[in-house]
Amino acid sequence: MTVDRTQQRNRRGGPKEQLTVLVMSGHSNAENPYMQLLVGALRDQGVDIRTPINPFFFPLSRAAYANPDVDVLQLDWLYEFYTTSDIGIDVIDAVISILRAAMFCVDLFLVSLFGPAVVKHVHNKHHHDRSLPRTERIINEWTFVLADRLIVKCDRAANVLTTTYWAFDADDAVVVPDGSFVSAYENEVSKAAARTELAIAEEDFVYLFFGLIRPYKGVTELLHAFGALNSPNSTLWIVGNPTDDALELELRRLTDEIDDVQTVFEFIPEDRIQYYMNAADVLVLPYRTILNSGSAHLGLSFGCPIVAPSIGCLPATITADGGVLYDPDDPDGLKDALAAVRAEPSLDAIGRSNLERARENTWESTGDRLVSLYSSVSSTEGPNPGP
Repeated sequence: MTVDRTQQRNRRGGPKEQLTVLVMSGHSNAENPYMQLLVGALRDQGVDIRTPINPFFFPLSRAAYANPDVDVLQLDWLYEFYTTSDIGIDVIDAVISILRAAMFCVDLFLVSLFGPAVVKHVHNKHHHDRSLPRTERIINEWTFVLADRLIVKCDRAANVLTTTYWAFDADDAVVVPDGSFVSAYENEVSKAAARTELAIAEEDFVYLFFGLIRPYKGVTELLHAFGALNSPNSTLWIVGNPTDDALELELRRLTDEIDDVQTVFEFIPEDRIQYYMNAADVLVLPYRTILNSGSAHLGLSFGCPIVAPSIGCLPATITADGGVLYDPDDPDGLKDALAAVRAEPSLDAIGRSNLERARENTWESTGDRLVSLYSSVSSTEGPNPGP
């Protein structure tokens, strides 16, 4: 099946001067800084952005029907359209999720036939919690088949997805890097003021993990590596909210056994983020698996050197001169990276370089690329092969 988007647009009322885009995750993620920056960048380019409230059933078709003049329907995170946990009974929630997934497949098929062009932004290889993995795979494969365009953040992500999904072809994916978070957060306090606020000694070397704490982020491995480091005047700060009680209990047990570890297991308001980021000497992202990382962009935006594994888009985001990238398959890789960054004599220069790169990586550029892509896919014959 090939969809002629020009004929569809003409049936909806002829050529338009303003591009109109339905951002399907825009309402449910309205407080997410990433979504705010993305929507803002598109609006700055003159795009009419609409963020519908998604109903429980057939959200795509209903949104397209309510907005017949829309040119592009943008999909970001798909699991919000089918995963359900409201009942609280695992079996019932799973059954409802599977039924919703089946309806989502029908919903997407109908939109691909009769609706606007469908563009999928691929943020993750898998759902972070790996909920219903078989169902998730079917949803992803079906979406890759039906979408008119697939957008990834780096070439390496396209290659990873090609080896994971039969319906994903790296040659057909379009790379559009994200902008930075420089404009998203307050950044007015100095390093000295931040350390005074957090009662951190001036001579301490501070390793920081920051963000929502999930099992795949490797915080337990970070604790073990720091415990084996034996680095005088070094402190590890773990700041963020654990996703479940069992994980928090495990982390508390480990921190009781390891010296010089500070924990802040709570949500950090946006105006307080600058204190932790500016007090740190280095941001550590010890992920077990990842495709894209908002925390890496956050670290760059605050001028932090970064320690991270060489996986996913992290090498493209951080680059070799932005900190220390290590081999995640090396049992001592993380510990050696912590030691290497501690001995690095040019950390301040690395931090300044990261901040400068973040400032150059603008959302204006991202918005401009997306507008060009959306305009082309909405006005030309899409490569949608159908089922």
